[in-house]
Amino acid sequence: MALFKRWAKTESPPQAESPAVFSLRELARSNPALADLYSWSTNVAPPAVSPMLVQIGCGERVLDGFVNLDFIPHDGRVFGWNLLDLWPAQWEGVADGIFSEDVLEHFFYGEQFYILCNANRALRAGAIARTLMPSLQRLVDYGASYEPKPDELLHQAFGVDTGADALNMGMRFSGHRWLHSPQSLTHLATMCGFATVPTTCATSTFAAFNGVNLRSETDSLSFANDLRKVRAVARTIVDAGAVDGARHVENVAPGVALYVATKPRPTVEYSLPQPVTADTFACLNVRSSNLSSFREHNLKWLSMDDAKRDNPWHFDETMKSRPCMNIVTRNQWQLLAGDAAQFSKLTFSPAATIGEYFTLGCTEVFTLADA
Repeated sequence: MALFKRWAKTESPPQAESPAVFSLRELARSNPALADLYSWSTNVAPPAVSPMLVQIGCGERVLDGFVNLDFIPHDGRVFGWNLLDLWPAQWEGVADGIFSEDVLEHFFYGEQFYILCNANRALRAGAIARTLMPSLQRLVDYGASYEPKPDELLHQAFGVDTGADALNMGMRFSGHRWLHSPQSLTHLATMCGFATVPTTCATSTFAAFNGVNLRSETDSLSFANDLRKVRAVARTIVDAGAVDGARHVENVAPGVALYVATKPRPTVEYSLPQPVTADTFACLNVRSSNLSSFREHNLKWLSMDDAKRDNPWHFDETMKSRPCMNIVTRNQWQLLAGDAAQFSKLTFSPAATIGEYFTLGCTEVFTLADA
């Protein structure tokens, strides 16, 4: 006891250190690839040409006479483009055709919605978005009749021995996230303003796309469709309004701000310039990434006009390629809006507990023109 009293008179008790303030801008300087996971930007539109034929996700295959876009621009003929970044405002009705092969299946369902809505905006009236991709239907048939053979690709490369494993490997191979049958692709395309025209892999209803294919039905599991624009898609960008229960930390980049939650379940309000109705709603995306929690499935939620506010729509963090994609699709309207015929306000919660950091940006709302 005496020793304690002597120490108390001569030594100051240790003081708790103030918690360090996290900076995403500093992280971007030291580790830009890591910081990029939680941020986003707007794609830079390449120079316009005529005709404006666009290939998205070109990879190593650069097509002459096309504007070739890829997130890794490996040479001067390829323009850098992230399909999940914002598409530029001036890309509306500029493209005579959009071509993609082995691209769409590398994104989750909601992200495919987002990409097709933007492709619709970029196309001229009546123009074609041509898609080639692996067929889920053919993959299921392949798995059902699968027999391991020494020269069979999946067996040779991955040791696959059963049909079920062959099906799963085909689904996940090379980053596949969501495969389609002809029926499911038609359903998706219709909700994004397209009419689907089945074709062979080598032939298109648009002459410029004839023979522009790597694979065929006979040497792969691919199938092809021309998606013709029949209903125009418009995009409305809504900036964040009132933020309750969070403190602004810094502006990270144009349209990207960093916040920290100061109370459980902070909320952000988005007010639309005019109501969106159920028959015109295509999809929406709230730009926000949570940097502090990686285990909670119900981390973020959204409600429309306070509909079902006591039981809002929760985003599944496992069903996205980028943390900033918080997408609601047309076929989820009733689950989110209930019986409401329209909405004009969104309430978004980007965090669950005090101290969580999150980025915050705009909401993109995509609507279909009247049929």
